[in-house]
Amino acid sequence: MNDKVTESEFQEIISRRSSGVIDFSQFLNELSKRGINEYEIEVATGQATYKGVYSAFKTDSQVNLVVSDDFNRNKVIEAIANISLPFLDFLQEIAEAGIVTYRVFIPEKKVIYLGARGEEIEEQLKI
Repeated sequence: MNDKVTESEFQEIISRRSSGVIDFSQFLNELSKRGINEYEIEVATGQATYKGVYSAFKTDSQVNLVVSDDFNRNKVIEAIANISLPFLDFLQEIAEAGIVTYRVFIPEKKVIYLGARGEEIEEQLKI
């Protein structure tokens, strides 16, 4: 495992995921092999912060969404179940459901979605 992924290696992985060259499972595997073990997405902006033992990378904002003050657990669960949604559509759906941020824990294959008032939904990834 290489804990010191370079910025260019990181951008290459992001680019290949964005363009559909690699699927989500392959994306997580490539990040993990390079020492990135978690990332957090700010739903309102789509900005991601990727963290490893020795590395941290932040992506640019992609959207400007309004996150609902009303947490809707069922709507979040529906969005999670609709895994085929494009990323920005997924962000829109979970923003409307009151999710402020979510964190992906790669080794544990787990995602935690957080609402503005501390609401939490945990998803075990099926990959």
